Amino acid sequence: MTMNLLPFQYTVLLVDDVSANIDVLLNCLLTAGYNIEVANSGEEALQQARKIQPDIILLDIMMPGINGFETCQRLKADTQTTDIPIIFMSALSATSHKIMGFEVGAVDYLSKPIQAKEALARIQTHLTIRELQRHLQTQNTLLQQLNVEKSELLAITAHDLKNPLSAIQLLAEVLHKSCHELPPNKVSEYAHKIDATARRMFQLINNLLDADKIESGRLNLSLEPLDFLPILRNQLKQYAEPAHKKDLNIKLKHHDNEYMILADLTALQQILDNLISNAIKYSPAHKNIELSLQVTDNNIVFSIQDQGYGLSYTDQTKLFTKFARLTPKPTGDEHSTGLGLFIVKKLTEAMAGDIHCESKENQGTKFILTLPRVQ
Repeated sequence: MTMNLLPFQYTVLLVDDVSANIDVLLNCLLTAGYNIEVANSGEEALQQARKIQPDIILLDIMMPGINGFETCQRLKADTQTTDIPIIFMSALSATSHKIMGFEVGAVDYLSKPIQAKEALARIQTHLTIRELQRHLQTQNTLLQQLNVEKSELLAITAHDLKNPLSAIQLLAEVLHKSCHELPPNKVSEYAHKIDATARRMFQLINNLLDADKIESGRLNLSLEPLDFLPILRNQLKQYAEPAHKKDLNIKLKHHDNEYMILADLTALQQILDNLISNAIKYSPAHKNIELSLQVTDNNIVFSIQDQGYGLSYTDQTKLFTKFARLTPKPTGDEHSTGLGLFIVKKLTEAMAGDIHCESKENQGTKFILTLPRVQ
């Protein structure tokens, strides 16, 4: 991997008590484009390093007060400066001094009188190494996160697919062995349970595939002018039965007859499906769910408010993350994959929109969706 380092992005801390030595390095480093900070003692170097967090330190060894060796030791013992590479500068040429320098944490050694080209080359080399280390650390963090997500995925697959499959298998065996003995209403009931369970599994698989498309950059949306209101009404019809079972009163408030937005039809349907189903899932029986549509200068704003148990601050911070497991649970044994709101967030952003949540514990939850308006 090639690192393209731009000197002006990096700060070098020069530590030397002799101004002539500083002047030599100052001229060549400024000419090369580096940002330069200067310290004239070990004590000052410790303060400066903590304050400015330089990218590299050039440290003289023989100084009044604490010498370079002790200064280096202290810098490496401080969690705020321990990762900063340190290059010693000294006229001391004995091998023992160089070994001592490496033992206390230095990464390199420049002999005085300093040669400008050599100093620049060594600085560039160690900055490149530091950037590579940062990159590797970032990649390692990402791999750890992906490993956690893989474990989450396996757990969901094992639990959320295995259990429904077992139920389908059991019901199918009953129908196969006893279909001639069961009354028609029981056959219909078992068939309905098989259908509902299969749909639940299908939804989980679709969510997993959608999440994968989003993260791999394979999500293709076709934006077009759409009227939000009839699409919303159609989605509400599909949830009339689940809402009726919990005796939920769904109210839709709007003042205009047309709410034109620029959006992808399938994505919008998926967003509304998640928001409406969540409001029903997390609402106790006999409550209200209030929906509203409003027009602003440049946007259409849709909100959906339930009277559920609400969300804590901690729950809200992970609301739109993958495999989110929140404190509130569905109130009617409904199913949740932990992927729905992650997908909603990504689809909304892909259509240049915004979605956020307003909630307090025991005061319900309100989702506000904003999408670009077609004038």
